[in-house]
Amino acid sequence: MYFEPEDADAFEAAKALLVRRCAADDEHVDPLTVESALNFRHHSIDGRLGYWTTGLVAEFLLSYTPRTLSAAPEDAAGVPEDLRLFLRWLHANELADPTGDPLTDLDAAAVNASYGFAAAMADERNFGVAKFWVMNALRQGIDPTDNAAMERFLDEVRAGNVDFDEAVLEEIAARHLLDGGQPERAVPQLPVSLPPDAELAEAAERTPVVARLRALVEWVGDGRALTSTGQLKLADARELVDLLGTGDRIDPTIGDRVFRTQSSADLPVLAGLVELAKEIRVVRAVKGKLVRVAKNARLLRDSLALWIAAFDALPSPELVVQGRWVPQYTVLFGEIIDIVLPDVLNTLYGFPEPMPVVRLEETVWLSFLEAVWLEDPDDPETRHGIGADLRRVFATLADFGAVTLTTGAPDPIFRADLGPDGPAGFPPDTDARLRTALSGESTDLVSLTPLAARAVRARMVAEGRHAPLIGELSDAEPAGLLGLLSEHYPPPEAAKAELTGWMAVRGGRELALPLLLAAVRRSPFRTRARAMLDVLVQALPDRTAVLRELCHDWQLGPIAEQLLIDDGEFSMEELGEQEALRGVAEHFIHLLETGGPDAVADTLATLPPDEARSLTANVLACGHPDATGLAELREVFARPRPGRATVHPLAGVSRSSNKSRKKRRR
Repeated sequence: MYFEPEDADAFEAAKALLVRRCAADDEHVDPLTVESALNFRHHSIDGRLGYWTTGLVAEFLLSYTPRTLSAAPEDAAGVPEDLRLFLRWLHANELADPTGDPLTDLDAAAVNASYGFAAAMADERNFGVAKFWVMNALRQGIDPTDNAAMERFLDEVRAGNVDFDEAVLEEIAARHLLDGGQPERAVPQLPVSLPPDAELAEAAERTPVVARLRALVEWVGDGRALTSTGQLKLADARELVDLLGTGDRIDPTIGDRVFRTQSSADLPVLAGLVELAKEIRVVRAVKGKLVRVAKNARLLRDSLALWIAAFDALPSPELVVQGRWVPQYTVLFGEIIDIVLPDVLNTLYGFPEPMPVVRLEETVWLSFLEAVWLEDPDDPETRHGIGADLRRVFATLADFGAVTLTTGAPDPIFRADLGPDGPAGFPPDTDARLRTALSGESTDLVSLTPLAARAVRARMVAEGRHAPLIGELSDAEPAGLLGLLSEHYPPPEAAKAELTGWMAVRGGRELALPLLLAAVRRSPFRTRARAMLDVLVQALPDRTAVLRELCHDWQLGPIAEQLLIDDGEFSMEELGEQEALRGVAEHFIHLLETGGPDAVADTLATLPPDEARSLTANVLACGHPDATGLAELREVFARPRPGRATVHPLAGVSRSSNKSRKKRRR
């Protein structure tokens, strides 16, 4: 239920399998909608095929389908119901992601979206560029599948002989240019463990920013007059510097010269705090006065919520441009900090070891060069200046309670991808600098605090990214738990922690293990069952003993034997004839699920015809527990030999349907 973007073949095989099984189980569902729904989820920021929320249901029906499905509204009228059937099928087969919304909510969302579906399908502004021209061709009576006819049609368009809505096309093209057509897959995040909110609230209570925001709002009281430029009066600013302990220097002496503070804007920490208070709406400027926002008084009483609100408002130029007299490169860096800082925080998120600051300096510098035009991109002063700006940002974040700054020997993991042939791909001079900097015993290191990790995770989840949290699956059903652990919890210790907690909630191993094994037995796909069993026994202290006991289990025996063989704890010689045949059947079913019918046929083609016929007959008669898998293998084995059929029986997904539909084009 999850594939990396580069695993295109594996995804296509899995998609064909899911579409085929869903259509076989429910003749009323249109396979094209199932295929479209799987494409929608695969080509997304998180790529989880079984993860659905009410927002994703609405997006699929009111945005994605109108953009991609070349069909008239009346011809596509069944799509909302098809999606409902598909989602029900996912849940019935325990394939739904347990962190998604409940089926009842998804069902209601599909019904609600269905009321606006026809209008969304009819509105040309919702179309993609390709669909826009396909639908215009259809209106001209041209078959879009006829390449020659479509080429002639486009020639007529270029010649100005076809009427179309140019304003709509411009809007579509502008949107496509803005979003690129589909979201970029986010980097998978490792599972993290966070303290409970009560403990995080205590930590937030101790941060200077929470104390300063509360003190500022209390000082504002019934209102404080501002200058004509909207700044604090200088006398008030002087008072607040002492009251809030901002550390700003008033009338600083540099060398033998005193620089008079002319405005509160010359006090960067105080000015930044006031802007932050405005941003999170605990104060606001009204008619020349700074006043409290009464409706947000509750936020001030909730230290954790107040800290997170302040943290979320951080990516602003004021975080970098502290004061009026700063170099131009600092101003430019401030203009892109809303892009750079989230990337830096996401990079720090989930790392078990503190990250060397110098490593982040180099990546931020490269990002700066991509975003900003410089007359001399090799200027060392600018590069060092951006590094200093980043370190100043980290110092501010440390004062904020968002990062911890330490000094020590960097973990070897931060050098592992360096070198001429390393996967990091840094320019040679950058790579050399990093290898030198990371070889010392005293390097500046930075890591997120638990407070910041919680806030960054919440931001990721809001963006649709998957950020696993140890303990969040305590209420999950057994199949959903094991499915998610097998695909998104690569560190064994993370899966073990989640499983240990899950079993503890259910009375311990004696009561919980049978529930988990029953879920593995119910899995409709043997590859998924194997992954689920593997992650389960990996978390047990007696993995080998449990697998050996399961060798006598009719449903799980073939999988347990394969895992033992892979572990080097079992040999083929220990298998009886029937067990060996069931193992061969298990192998062919895995091959069918992961590679499709052609992968099975290619394997058989390597055997002499007589041997292949004997093997396939014995496999089909071996009594393997997966009746559906055997039935599909029977169709594959029936393929004419020698040679390969042009269309394999399992390649198609059309099934008898009670619905009458016109042909759709995508």
